Amino acid sequence: FLFLLFPGGFTKFQREYPHHCETNMDACSGSPPPAVSVLGLGGLRISSECSDVESDPDRDPMSGPEFEGASPHSQPPGFPVQILPHLYLGCAKDSANMDILRRLGIRYVLNVTPDLPNIFEKNGEFRYKQIPISDHWSQNLSQFFPEAIDFIDEALSKKCGILVHCLAGVSRSVTVTVAYLMQKLNMSLNDAYDHVKKKKSNISPNFNFLGQLRDFERTLGLSSPCDNRLANQQAFFTTPTNDNVFELDPL
Repeated sequence: FLFLLFPGGFTKFQREYPHHCETNMDACSGSPPPAVSVLGLGGLRISSECSDVESDPDRDPMSGPEFEGASPHSQPPGFPVQILPHLYLGCAKDSANMDILRRLGIRYVLNVTPDLPNIFEKNGEFRYKQIPISDHWSQNLSQFFPEAIDFIDEALSKKCGILVHCLAGVSRSVTVTVAYLMQKLNMSLNDAYDHVKKKKSNISPNFNFLGQLRDFERTLGLSSPCDNRLANQQAFFTTPTNDNVFELDPL
């Protein structure tokens, strides 16, 4: 943190003393941290990306009629992101914007928080379901997967738009959305997570929720293609809030 005291700030410090900017994360060089595998989580890499800019994947393994109309680039940043036709992922701000809800044809709202209000519940225009879960490592979100999936199914069967949201739209609502893709489309955790990540680049479920999704994957009898490969590898994970890397003990 010497650059904090250096005249000209970080940019000048980096230019004149680049050798002091070398870290395991290459934070000063601007290059991304090396890809790492998460043991037991289907090769998912939990990153610290915080941008709402949509990613531009080289390859999208998702194809078929269930994905038609779900473009990763069709919504501007800050709007709910379309994961599947009629299925949207968003945040608390989206759930309070009547214009957006009406414009997208959303009539169902799945509120994955214990305390955010269902703002338009009394006017009868929307059907709500609330899952009272905090974004904390001790919370068991998986116990609510069946009812959340049924609620999403009800909306999609009627071709009504549904918004799945929490506070920031990066952890709890993402976990529920990934669980839905896994059960209804028989997608592995890795593929479901990757699909949502391509639509909304700043997702970051807490590590406990990812573990619950991994258990859910086993319950569904699904598997990620790299599970066997990971079994014999040393594995690491990075935290959702920074690029610190921690080694995981083999299972």
